[in-house]
Amino acid sequence: MKSAVRLTGALLLALVVSTVTARAQVPYKQGTVTRVVLLSVVPGHFDAFYADLKKNIVPLWEAEKSAGLILDYSLFLNQTSAGSNDWEIGYTLTYKNMAALDGLPDKVYELRMKQYGSKEDEQKVIEKRVETAKVVSSSLLRDITLR
Repeated sequence: MKSAVRLTGALLLALVVSTVTARAQVPYKQGTVTRVVLLSVVPGHFDAFYADLKKNIVPLWEAEKSAGLILDYSLFLNQTSAGSNDWEIGYTLTYKNMAALDGLPDKVYELRMKQYGSKEDEQKVIEKRVETAKVVSSSLLRDITLR
């Protein structure tokens, strides 16, 4: 009987140690999630692109930030070009974690309608937007902190 109790105790101890060890084997802690989008602006459409950015996109991002849907956003320019198919401007949207992306379209819908007025008006703006810029790449990145 004593040996059965000892064996059970040893197995429980081994289980606890292996669980703690398994957690410690992950060499990093997960952090924020960032969407990075790189755009190529159609030649001759820079003014229209920047006007749309200022009038429609940035106010929507500000509303999302105020609502706690995004932590932050940023805009940046490409200072070196690798060719005619390269990107000129990019943006990031930073989220608290992957869970923040769950149901995001539904959460943003009311903010979009407040910005554009109606689905039809939003569609008109989007149709003009695709004439001014093309997406070169879009990536979702996870920030990590080494342990």
